[in-house]
Amino acid sequence: MKTLYSLILAASLSTSLFAQKDGPGNNWTEVNLAVTDHQVIPSYQAFALAAGQLEIVAGEFCNSPDTAGLESFRQAFHGAMDGWQQIQHVQFGPITYFNWNFRLHYWPDEKGTGGRQLESLVTSGNAELLEPDNFARESVGVQGFPALERLLFTEGSIGALQEDPFRCQVAHAIARNISDIAEGVHQRWVDEFRATIANADERGFFESAEDAAIDFMKAQVEPIRRIQQQKIEEVIGENAQRARVRRAESWRAERSLRNVELNILALESFFNGDDQTSKSLSSLLEASDVSTINGIFSELEQSFMALPDSLEEALASDGGHARLLALAAHLDALFEAFEAGLKNTDLYLGFNSLDGD
Repeated sequence: MKTLYSLILAASLSTSLFAQKDGPGNNWTEVNLAVTDHQVIPSYQAFALAAGQLEIVAGEFCNSPDTAGLESFRQAFHGAMDGWQQIQHVQFGPITYFNWNFRLHYWPDEKGTGGRQLESLVTSGNAELLEPDNFARESVGVQGFPALERLLFTEGSIGALQEDPFRCQVAHAIARNISDIAEGVHQRWVDEFRATIANADERGFFESAEDAAIDFMKAQVEPIRRIQQQKIEEVIGENAQRARVRRAESWRAERSLRNVELNILALESFFNGDDQTSKSLSSLLEASDVSTINGIFSELEQSFMALPDSLEEALASDGGHARLLALAAHLDALFEAFEAGLKNTDLYLGFNSLDGD
């Protein structure tokens, strides 16, 4: 799947550049449009394609549910989740419309609300609730990836889906909802929000191109702390005996660390751009700071060579907890390197609730 997505993400969209409105010597708009055209929009396009495939496979499975079909459904889930994890860091713009971000991925769910709501929906047998307009108004806990993961990856899921056709209809409705949201976000970026980025001034969503650049840089930096704390430290605890695997993102699908790896690869690409990118977020920092940051990215990528996709499997291995602690330490170092680099710029990201600043 990673190979497929690297190919899709490498494909650039054919888009024309809007006139820049920066002052002399500034390159905010150039950087913003480079990130938009070469990172954000292609990533949302890849996600929408994978989510569309998920919906198709869900429909095929529910027409004739069997073990082979469930495996295809699960692989389509992984493909769509791969796409989401590679753009999960962008938490501004269209993804925030209509609660799309929470409807896609209601996590963490510390009180298990989503599971109870999902079971209530399944036992209701009310097909009207699954109509697209009605389903969009259901609780966010039943609409996205965590709910679908629970239906597909729980022990005995094939029997439950075969014996209860409505349970399968719910799974199909969730897959369709994920696809609709993914396509909606992609289209809003292409049709509307790109112009907002290109024409940032005091009359629009952003007061200036610099304000837009700040949001892009927040999408670069703040997820690092979130990954470190929520996806790793809060799960693994001080030692292996205190680990709480069921707090991990996507633990049922055994892909908690796969998510983290994709997050980091996406953040590295977001920072450095690609061969077709004239400007990237890295161009906003001093060369020495960029070198330090990229050195830590390389260390992070190397650390995954010794880790499986499953966090539970990693914890169970010899030295696994220590390797996960080292991963968290690398993420901490990456965050600190970005923070140090930003002090040498005019960019002020403001309050970061995860870091307590």
